[in-house]
Amino acid sequence: MKIIDSQVHILDEDKPERPWDPNFGAAAGKAMAATRAHFTKGAAITTDAMMLAAMDRVGVDAALLVATSHYGWDNGYSIEAAHKAPDRFGVIGRIDPAAADVEERVAAWKADPAGIGLRILILSDQHRDQLASGYFDRLLVAAQVHAIPMTVFPAGYLPDMTNAVERFPDLQWVVDHLGIAQPPLMTPDPEPLQRLPELLALARYPNVAVKISAAPALSRETFPFIDLWPALHQLADAFGIDRLMWGSDWTRVESLFSYSEGLRYILESKELSEGDKEKILGGSLSQIFGWTPAGRNQA
Repeated sequence: MKIIDSQVHILDEDKPERPWDPNFGAAAGKAMAATRAHFTKGAAITTDAMMLAAMDRVGVDAALLVATSHYGWDNGYSIEAAHKAPDRFGVIGRIDPAAADVEERVAAWKADPAGIGLRILILSDQHRDQLASGYFDRLLVAAQVHAIPMTVFPAGYLPDMTNAVERFPDLQWVVDHLGIAQPPLMTPDPEPLQRLPELLALARYPNVAVKISAAPALSRETFPFIDLWPALHQLADAFGIDRLMWGSDWTRVESLFSYSEGLRYILESKELSEGDKEKILGGSLSQIFGWTPAGRNQA
């Protein structure tokens, strides 16, 4: 079974040759401010070499590097890592939707073998209003034209995705982290999964897929997080296993559970057939993103 992690981040220290965006965390709400504070600690730095070592320890073949906002709109660090290890890494990048040459940037992203998908964040009322007003439309149009999947984290704003999904029916949307606020960098709802019906409502759109990334952060139990399975079965029934993909986001949630635990609750579970595990742990991702990496045995 080839295991592909749909959500990891690499991040080096803030240094002159690879500077962080000085404005990151200053104007994007509490979640981004908390994220900057979290990764400012030296222990939270995870280079590409450290990520490969962590993947090898737990048995992950390949991963999508989700370019962190610490570097602003510069995807360079993740792209460089993917170019060095193309059998192990692909990249979900960020492109400024307000850039004058957004269409050219999207075309260039498509032309780079490391460019697997793109991402937007909807984490504030301002972001919600921008999505509704058309602020992201040039980026979304270009992604649709070039058949680049668009990942989105709309924590607290899942119902606001409906209009965008309907306006771009030929764009592959992928909802990160179930679209639900997760600790430790966000405050969860009183019932951590109470917004699940908002996600299930998007299942009627065939162009929407879901990352169950870092889902154990929403569990009230320790490993193996048994209380998650009623929700995961609802997701599988609504979307189908072919539209669900596992992800760890382990550098964000490692204070809650280990990378190994974040994989093994799926890998060792008796709640899924072996065929369904193969899909949710890599097959669905390869189909949705059109990316089939060789993995660690071939790297």
